[in-house]
Amino acid sequence: PPSPSWRDVGRLHEWKRPRPTRMAVKADVFAGSIAAELTTKALLHPLDTIKTRLQYTVVPKRQRAGASSIPIVSDLRLGFRVLADATRSPEHSMKDPSLRPRSRAADAANAARSLYRGLTPQLVGVVPIALVYMPSYEVASGALKGTPLQSTPIAGVLTGVASAVVRVPVSVIKSRIQLGLHQSAGEALSHARRGGRGGLYAGLRATVVLDTSYAVVQFTCLEQLRTLALRFSGGELTDPTQLGTKANAAIGFATGLFAAVATEPIDVVRTRLMTQGAKGVGAFAYDGLAHGLAKASRAEGMASLWRGLLPRLVTKSTGSLVWYTTYMEARRAFNAARRTSADG
Repeated sequence: PPSPSWRDVGRLHEWKRPRPTRMAVKADVFAGSIAAELTTKALLHPLDTIKTRLQYTVVPKRQRAGASSIPIVSDLRLGFRVLADATRSPEHSMKDPSLRPRSRAADAANAARSLYRGLTPQLVGVVPIALVYMPSYEVASGALKGTPLQSTPIAGVLTGVASAVVRVPVSVIKSRIQLGLHQSAGEALSHARRGGRGGLYAGLRATVVLDTSYAVVQFTCLEQLRTLALRFSGGELTDPTQLGTKANAAIGFATGLFAAVATEPIDVVRTRLMTQGAKGVGAFAYDGLAHGLAKASRAEGMASLWRGLLPRLVTKSTGSLVWYTTYMEARRAFNAARRTSADG
């Protein structure tokens, strides 16, 4: 028989080239999620600390008047107080705000140490959270694609429930360290364990509601904005991974903005539930999410439910910008490297 030509050999080689498995294809989602979470948490942790301390602060309704009753204006006034406390003490404690440092370090150094309290458990929790959050959404949305449920928020709901189970222990430890209720992750973990399962999972139901609500708002906005971006491309782009960095940044910023405003009241009560200790005992004595929402609105006014909105707006909008941009760019880089490796 005639010997095969070089063209035939090339075709044979191409036919025998192993195709990436489904697991390999999904690996870009995991890589993107971890890169995005690490970047966002490290950059925005000081703002998250300020937000947590603002949400923990109680201002009775009788002390709120005029412009100070407006959430963002109130956040500015209280925020400067939080920053002042941080500059005075790297061991800032909401139990004793007058605590002074044992050594007279520079104010900037004190503030940095104070506002970065709780960063270690935050970063340790990145990997398990990242391995659940966005991959859960990608799997759920992929399973619903082409079905009547595709346009419903079910994928976001499932993502919120799955991520809450992993996020709660990390948030409990992180929040209590940020507030100075404990001086280390080990101390916070030991205290939570003594409280039983409810101690480490304090605020679990509120977190499920928060994560589910946030995921529904976030991914609803995300899908709509992705669709608009692809439509405005004039048919040149057919997949969200083809969108440029600027488009991804704009989509992430807008998505975080909408989701933060919509879910702030739940986040305020969740923070207090996590840091009050045992259920119904402690600084706030909330029995649950509904009880906390009602009690806070009665004692402090409805506006109190949006306390901490300003730093959370900045954190979520900027964080979503950084997160989504990093996520998409990391996925793109991972896939490009995988294709280069396959071609080689």
